[in-house]
Order: sequence, then C-alpha cells, then structure tokens
Amino acid sequence: MVTPLDAVLGAAVQAGCLTSTEQDRMLEQAEVSRDRHKFSIWQTMVTVWGALLARNNADHGLGIALALHTRPQDFGLMGALVCQCESLLDGYGMLGRYSLLLHPDIAIQVIKHPRIVEIRYTLARPDPRMPKAILAAGQLWALTNLARLPKEALGAEVTPLCAEFACTMPRPGLWQAAEAVLGCPVRFGQKHFRILFDRTEMERQRELSPRPGRSYLEELARRMEAEVPVFSSMAVQVARVVRERLGTPSMTMPHIASALGVSVRTLQRRLAAEGESFRSLVDGVRRTEAERLLQAGQHTKGQISYRLGYAEQSVLARTLKRWAAS
Repeated sequence: MVTPLDAVLGAAVQAGCLTSTEQDRMLEQAEVSRDRHKFSIWQTMVTVWGALLARNNADHGLGIALALHTRPQDFGLMGALVCQCESLLDGYGMLGRYSLLLHPDIAIQVIKHPRIVEIRYTLARPDPRMPKAILAAGQLWALTNLARLPKEALGAEVTPLCAEFACTMPRPGLWQAAEAVLGCPVRFGQKHFRILFDRTEMERQRELSPRPGRSYLEELARRMEAEVPVFSSMAVQVARVVRERLGTPSMTMPHIASALGVSVRTLQRRLAAEGESFRSLVDGVRRTEAERLLQAGQHTKGQISYRLGYAEQSVLARTLKRWAAS
C-alpha cells in the first residue's frame, strides 16, 4: 500500500528538497520505527515532517511547496479511485468517504452554498504537543493537494475561486508559486482550511467512458479501511460506523456505542467534549450520502429514503429542504 509518507517523500525528491538516497534512508528508518518502536504511520509522519523542515531550514510553507509536485499516482489506491470519478463532487465525496486511508483524524467535507461549493479539510483532534510548524506543514500539504485535484486527477479545467488556510503566512519561499499553479488567490489567517469553487462548475458532469474498475477499487478501499487501526476522535469513529450501518436497524446510539466498546453515556460525553452530537453526525452522514445518490441519478427518492433509513419518503423531502436552507 502506498502511504502518505511515500507521497510526501516522493514530492520532496521531485521538489529538490531531498535526494533519492536520503529518501531511501528515511523510509528504512520509518520501517524500523514502526516495527521496533511500534510507531503508527502518523507518528512517523510527524518525525519525517520535522526532518524535512530542519534539512531545508524551512517553515510550514514547505507543505505547499511539496504539494505542488505531487501526482495522483503518488497516492496509490486513493489516487486511482479518484481518477475513476465522474465529476468533481464525486471525487471530493470519494475522498471524504475513505479519508481514513489518508489519516485517521481528518474529515473532508463537501458543503454546498447557494453559489459556491466549499471543500473543507478538518483535523479532528490535533495533538497539542506537536510543534505548530509541523502541524501547519501537514495541513497546508493536504489542502494544496485537494486544490490541485480537478486538473491533476480528473483533467477538469476548473479553477478554485480561492484557497484559504487557517494558519499564519509562511516566510517567502517556494510555496509562493501556489497562486500561479492553482490559478487562484491564496489567503492565510482564515477561520478554516478550505477551497471554494463555483457551484455550477463543480456540478458539471464529465463525459467519461465506462469505468469498470471503479467497483473493484471501492471494494478494495472498504477492505483496507476496515484493517486500519483506529486512533481517531470519537466523532470520526462514530461517523465511520454510521456510514457502515446506514439504513439498518443497528444505526441507533446504543448499537453504535456497543460497536465502539463504550457505554451510551461515555459516547455522549466524549462527543460533547469534541463539540459534536450523535444526531448531528448522523445527519451529516445522511446528507453526504443523499447528495451522492441524487447526483448519480440512478435511484428514486423512495430508494434513497430507504437507504438512508427514513421511514417515509416525505421525511426525506422535508430534510432536503432543511439542508438546502442551511
């Protein structure tokens, strides 16, 4: 499996920030850390970002600089799966559904507004002990890759309206090529890490030949996701289990709590500590799935109601109106 570590180090070589020999050595060290010291891939990533920043005497802007040198194939299965998507919304939705394969604590949300579509990247539970430069470098890396997805993975000539980063502006460096490469303004000091697109452009379907490999790749992604050790926040874990049980009788809070090995009270308390609620998480999962099914155009609203776990189609109709107004 190609990991985010492979993608970061490969981009560092392409950008001239690392030699191939150094890349091989860092990959060997990462393997030793995982086998001997039981490091998770995410602990290893922190170490690698720290080493890259130190080697290049760089700040968090290196995250953007490296992302400008990545390609879809650098992300293995996830890159191949996104390349099978039929629209930008489908592609970003795919990343959101299988984000656990990229990082256990991230959420990639597609949020529709009247005239724009927002792609928001959120790290659910940042480690307070992590140096800010390393944390910001990883976040800038992630969002810049998301901003490049239309052209690099889908061949779509769609330019973001802007890319917004919830961190300070890096000092001058290679990252300053971002506006030219992305074709949009890059803003720092914002409230969220997000990309904004024109909604009409985002909803435009691609003209694609049949893609028989997509079903196989999605099944492979589901199997790999099930094998990933969970170190994520309670909200991320709940959303994952809800997606798996969507439309089934076991989508209730007691069933979800039992599946996660906690009591209902513990589940509620931990979600509250993260600023979430079970109801809002279920609503968010349903909304994402409803938008995906409606866009695909292969299911009736009655079928969609059933798949989302609604007792009646009228409930879906009222819910769609509520989502459209929010």
